[in-house]
Amino acid sequence: MDSRALLAALVCSVAVALPARAEDGRGSTDHLTLLLSDRMRGEFVDWFDPPPGVAPAGAERYAFFANQLRAGARLAFPHVALTLELQHTELANLPEDASLPPPQGNLGTGATYFANTRRSPQGELFLKQGNLTLQGGAFTATLGRFDYRDGLETVPADPALAYLKRSRIAERLVGPFDFTHVTRSFDGGRVAWDHAAWNVTAWGARPTQGGYEVSANVEVGDVWLSGIAATLARLGDWAPPVDARVFYLFYHDGRHDVLKADNRPLAVRAADREPISVHTGGMHALGRLAAGPGAIDVLLWGALQAGHWGEQDHAAWAYAVEAGYQLSDAPAAPWLRLGWNQSSGDEEPEDDKHRTFFQPIPTPRIYAQTPFYTLMNTSDFFVELVLRPHERLFVRADWHWLRVTQGEDLWYQGGGVTKESLFGYAGAPANGRHGLGQLVDVSFTLTLHPRLTLGTYFGHVFGGAVIGESFAGTDANYGYAELTFRY
Repeated sequence: MDSRALLAALVCSVAVALPARAEDGRGSTDHLTLLLSDRMRGEFVDWFDPPPGVAPAGAERYAFFANQLRAGARLAFPHVALTLELQHTELANLPEDASLPPPQGNLGTGATYFANTRRSPQGELFLKQGNLTLQGGAFTATLGRFDYRDGLETVPADPALAYLKRSRIAERLVGPFDFTHVTRSFDGGRVAWDHAAWNVTAWGARPTQGGYEVSANVEVGDVWLSGIAATLARLGDWAPPVDARVFYLFYHDGRHDVLKADNRPLAVRAADREPISVHTGGMHALGRLAAGPGAIDVLLWGALQAGHWGEQDHAAWAYAVEAGYQLSDAPAAPWLRLGWNQSSGDEEPEDDKHRTFFQPIPTPRIYAQTPFYTLMNTSDFFVELVLRPHERLFVRADWHWLRVTQGEDLWYQGGGVTKESLFGYAGAPANGRHGLGQLVDVSFTLTLHPRLTLGTYFGHVFGGAVIGESFAGTDANYGYAELTFRY
């Protein structure tokens, strides 16, 4: 759809809505909500040093700027709502010499944007959301283009559990990739039955292009997903805060001409034109209980997969076990957490089994804040400290010890499909090594005004033997500063 047609559609929708009158005589401003946000971010990258002669000197060090503007409207009545939102993304100063062939690949986030579109600067306008929602009692149905966040079918009333669900459960498998400047959406339908104590949500959709691909208005036509999740929101007034869910997800990728990312030889992968069909079933459980002067929290998440990976049978697993303790009444309300996340890898490239756990189309940066790894063929032991020294200031510091589960498999990077012609993941051989590295990072979020937020992040990677198989220098730095306005 042409950009001018999108703008015209938005203007016409608002113009039609404004003169409308509700049954009680009130103007449509009682039903119309304008949507407006803008996010400006400057990012700097000092990636792992490629071997001599592979790239121009200094190609791994650069900085770039991006702006994400969204504008739209939501027209809501008791049983029906219409949402229309446009997004314009603009990126400047992307590196043109930092997108290398395998095994080095793209040297950081800026190189990945450039590799998708091959332009600097780049920018486009597209339809971010356009959907109709029908509601009656506990039932809700949405049809059109929308965001979907696996694991966030409900949000706990308890603030601590809500934070954990957003930061440690949601979007592990499916998400809109919000950290990127483009993001992705889903074209399809979603239905939900929502009660005070439980929720059941079912959905099916095709993802749009997006993520690192600025042309995000079109669907990836040969990829589709469907799923169902049942969430227990509370046990009762007598019980401590809990949140538990069981889920099923089906992912199908029928793009015959797209090279899959796995540990088979290149010639074998190139000859495999069969589709990917992966079934994922799993659960999560969150709980929080008063203990001494504070509260202890426990998180469990697990998933099993079966299906077909092209010509191979697919069987894989992943799990997360985490716990924390928070002194809510102490200065800065310190919250210390630690956890172990692990997923399966493939130890036999030559057989007919694919055992690498697969993240279909997640928001990976939630779990890898310096985005050089995924939850595929990875073990991640971490310690996290969260502080709130002021009601407007949020501080988080992490240390991660990272290894690949199977040294015969790959070190995977990516965030799922972003473009019709690209698989969405890339991998570099571990060559029998296991040490991926250590990540130390810190972030600050300052609320300058109820509608204006300043966020900063810095992460340093002490790379291990796996990174040393592909790069001459194994340390990396990544950071950004962003300003977000929401109306």
